[in-house]
Amino acid sequence: MKIFFRIGALRALWGSSRLAWRLMGDRRTPLGARLLLGLAVALIVSPINWIPSAIPILGQMEDLALLALALKLFFKYVPAELRLEHQAALSRT
Repeated sequence: MKIFFRIGALRALWGSSRLAWRLMGDRRTPLGARLLLGLAVALIVSPINWIPSAIPILGQMEDLALLALALKLFFKYVPAELRLEHQAALSRT
């Protein structure tokens, strides 16, 4: 049962990432939200981490948790109508 939760969580993270990618390309997205997500992604790909990626599982989980938190905050600061517009466009593809 736990494997289905993990697959569902990863699928949701993938869908949120696709939506965020589209919103980052939209000029109507607030600059603060863009900067927040950009800084989080830069921290994830940076060689400087709180928990090194060399530590199996913990390093990757830290990266996933940071990405999930950044996406949640990003969507909080994006206007709802803009987010819904891009969600509808993604569902058509």
